[in-house]
Amino acid sequence: MKRDVSRLLYSWARKLPGEGEKWMLGPTGKRLWMDYLDPAPGFAGRADFIHKMNIPLLFSVGRADCREAALSPMRVLWQADGSRFFHESSGLSFEERKLITWEDQALSLQTWENRGEKPLTLTLLLPEGAALGKPFSFPCALHGVTPVMLVKSGEAWPGGCLTLAPGERKSVFVAAAVGLPGEEEAMRDGLDALLSRPAPEQLMAEKAEEYLRWFDGVPDFECDDEKMTVCWYYRFYILRKNMSEPGLGRLPGLCFYEGRSHRMAKTPYQAQGWEFSRLIPLSTPLQVTDARWLRRGAAAQSALEALTHCLDENGVFAVASVDACQKEYANYAGWALYLFYTVHGGEDFVRRVLPAFKTDAKNVYERTRRGDSLQIERTHQLTGKEYQPSYWFFGKDCFPKTVKPAQEGYTPLKRVDRSVYTYLNFTGLSRLCRLVGDGDGDYFALEAEKMARDILSKMWDGPSRCFYDLHHETDEKAFVKNIVALYPLWADITGEEHLALFDYLLSGQYFALGSGFASTAADCPVFSPNGGWRGDYIKGPHGCMWNGPSWPYTTGIALDALAKQSKQHGHRYDAAFEKYLAEYTQEHFLEGDIHRPWLVEFYDSRTGAPLSEEPDYSHSFYIDLIVRHLAGIEPEEKGVRFQPLRTGRAYFSLRGLRVQGHEIDVYYQQKASSAYPGLDAGYTVYVDGRERRLGLDAENIPLF
Repeated sequence: MKRDVSRLLYSWARKLPGEGEKWMLGPTGKRLWMDYLDPAPGFAGRADFIHKMNIPLLFSVGRADCREAALSPMRVLWQADGSRFFHESSGLSFEERKLITWEDQALSLQTWENRGEKPLTLTLLLPEGAALGKPFSFPCALHGVTPVMLVKSGEAWPGGCLTLAPGERKSVFVAAAVGLPGEEEAMRDGLDALLSRPAPEQLMAEKAEEYLRWFDGVPDFECDDEKMTVCWYYRFYILRKNMSEPGLGRLPGLCFYEGRSHRMAKTPYQAQGWEFSRLIPLSTPLQVTDARWLRRGAAAQSALEALTHCLDENGVFAVASVDACQKEYANYAGWALYLFYTVHGGEDFVRRVLPAFKTDAKNVYERTRRGDSLQIERTHQLTGKEYQPSYWFFGKDCFPKTVKPAQEGYTPLKRVDRSVYTYLNFTGLSRLCRLVGDGDGDYFALEAEKMARDILSKMWDGPSRCFYDLHHETDEKAFVKNIVALYPLWADITGEEHLALFDYLLSGQYFALGSGFASTAADCPVFSPNGGWRGDYIKGPHGCMWNGPSWPYTTGIALDALAKQSKQHGHRYDAAFEKYLAEYTQEHFLEGDIHRPWLVEFYDSRTGAPLSEEPDYSHSFYIDLIVRHLAGIEPEEKGVRFQPLRTGRAYFSLRGLRVQGHEIDVYYQQKASSAYPGLDAGYTVYVDGRERRLGLDAENIPLF
């Protein structure tokens, strides 16, 4: 039975922390979304279209005597499929349901009741120069885009006003369509079709249901940990919220953004600061790692294909907006393409996109190495782990008082993370080349072997039992324990002796400090669990730093490494995986409140307090950990193995998983009949409806 996501994901307190009444909206269009909503009828606050636009108003309704739209205080119920606003004051009762459709229509159904003794006159508020029923161009042209809006109403507004007599109750339906120049006719036709409906209440319900169909493709999961159950669906919501289809320029099709909030100024019609609402190649593989578990592979496939339009002048995948390519972040895109193939197959798709992925991998490899196969990072931000202390290890002062400007005492490094990403990309591409008959398979395989050897022989330090970044010219080790030291174990290129690294990972004196895993070990002289450098918050209190805070990005990777190695070494880390998966799950809820789902970019590694302000951030994976390590579904090129960790869960089930064309359901309970009557204790797996009862200790079993 599919979950009712609108009842699972809801909140009465989902607004931007510390920002007053700035409320969130669940659904997003393919190009239109609300960064936040003001406490006012309609769509006032900050709207965005394709990228950051900071549009302050689509439309609102206010009292004509003061042309005031705000109704404060508001009670607001946030749900994944829309928001409901409620206001009660002397003489007035107000209710509203609002949402944005995938077709970029902002819909508002308002019910006003005049409880006063005098007539209440309402006025429709539009941006200056806009008129009901006529196309309006917003005064902005960001990224070469000038949005056009059309507003229509189900009510007549004589003279722009609507009057309610004392005791009168009236519903008002207002809708706006936002698009590009040349789309006005289609926008008008779409609104006319909506306004022709006789029952707007039913229309709003249907549009909410239409949004929720996204979750029809989500396998159904439940377990005895309610937060983990909610987190499963919240992570799929994050993917849906950040799914976009700009339809022009370098983003012609569907892709995932890193976020639809932003670390930017809120100045109307301007975009100042760093913007997450773009395709960022560092994040795409992380998103695909999770999105591949949707029953239909279309979204993950489109996200991978979107990268092929983002090769810059150097032939490397780069951050892309519709009008430009920008930074070239390190990533594991080639490996993500292989991971996708193991779930959904698609040799024709692989053949189509493989040339671009090969071009990216080869160009990155040749441009970022010197003398061996290890990858040099010259700009510390471009592995996505800015201000990791190892970049300043070789400076005159060895960790200076400040790292602003970054050039002072700064040294380029042969990085563990970039080298492992490149190894994974070459490994994945070598396998895909072999599968589709591409002659480059041997090249990628041989170079991957060189990388593995260089990582193990040069970056590992036996006495201190850790992998380290290296000086880019001398190969001296930068003796800073960063979280990326775990990457070789994640890539499965290590041996028994390297498991000693987990002593650091799981220690409260190094990485396991209370919330996820710290980005730099606590024994580093410039470690800070909440950012800053020796007390200097060089990027402000919410600026991203990798010298101590916990990042879901690498907490997920570390958990994956822990689980992989545990399966290969007698389940010795199963209990640790369970413990730290619970910490990771906890980071998805503001102040631990299950009804305040709120994932951000990074956290205080001791307290778990969120340090960044962008909710629903899509820069990590979580779903994959549940499928592969809790439920034990490990896809291979041809077939699936069942290999779960042994956790302390009382029960769980994962139903409706589709892998390589097969339907898979997994049930687990510690005791017979406790959660799933009729099933034995342990694991029961159904493949295409055929039951296999595997007991409590099942592992490494081929399912097909």
